[in-house]
Amino acid sequence: TGCNTDQTETAKIDLNSNEAAFSQTASNLDDQWARDEFDLQRVGPLLERSKNVEEFEFLLNSDDSINNLDLNGDGYADYISVSEFDDRSDNQRGLSLFSRFGPDVVQEIASIVFNRDRPNAQGARILLTGNEQIYGDNAYYETNWLDRSLGIVSTLFSPRDNYYQSPYYYENYPADYQTYQVVETPVYRTRIEQLFPDPVFIQTANPTITEVRIVSPYRGKWMDKVFSKLAKPTKEQIEFRKNNPNRPQFVKFDNDGRKGHAPKGDHDKDERKHDKDRDKDKHFDDDKFDKEKVKAPKPNKEVKDKDKGKGKDKGHDNGKGKGKGKGKGDN
Repeated sequence: TGCNTDQTETAKIDLNSNEAAFSQTASNLDDQWARDEFDLQRVGPLLERSKNVEEFEFLLNSDDSINNLDLNGDGYADYISVSEFDDRSDNQRGLSLFSRFGPDVVQEIASIVFNRDRPNAQGARILLTGNEQIYGDNAYYETNWLDRSLGIVSTLFSPRDNYYQSPYYYENYPADYQTYQVVETPVYRTRIEQLFPDPVFIQTANPTITEVRIVSPYRGKWMDKVFSKLAKPTKEQIEFRKNNPNRPQFVKFDNDGRKGHAPKGDHDKDERKHDKDRDKDKHFDDDKFDKEKVKAPKPNKEVKDKDKGKGKDKGHDNGKGKGKGKGKGDN
């Protein structure tokens, strides 16, 4: 099962080697399938650890978590935003996972529906559906947590005045977020299988949740310019990849917080902090983006405090060890 059916042998990859993780060139990534770079089965452990949607988004985007997607081909993992469905029913709630590269440039990655068969259930049945362009038709994954008390499920079904809609997108990141390079698929597979050896979602062709009455706000949203190989691309995506068979050169953040054209290397720690301080108020100001400024709120302090001291068994290190271009296995 799972969404990675065409992988090569990965048993002898050394995760502690910078060379193994970061010496690849853009051409090594040209043939990577998008579906192989975000393992839907391993979303489950992150949901289990999250008490709310904001924390779930934080865990998804940690540099030693499950995200290795690079749809826009810049050599860095795409930021995955999470938003609650505006559409709700008495017994169903939903989350949309997507990447936004401009005001109207959105690629949905997956949607998650939480279903309570009875009103007094502690938890919920969960159905995760992969986007058809990335994963193909009927990419269903599910688990039954009806009798488990989970923080994120309790939050989703609780009465609230505000529902979480991610304010973050490409080049407008949380203050403590650090961009990180993607790795080749075998390295990624080894990493997530070591971090999350027991995926809790099961792939199925016949999900137990047969009637979904709520709709994702980003259903049907896709971007034309995707460099990764797709399972069921649109006509525009096929045409773009045909005309752009190779990814651009790796880039780095310049002092102005924008991306330049040199390979990523050592970058002064103070400069990186200065870049991030400015990035938290960054808005779409390239020619291809609107001029409307969107100010990102500060990350949830409670989430950050909760994660301190939990180490790598949690799947992230809360930002430590990311400075100066260090790899995931650097000491």
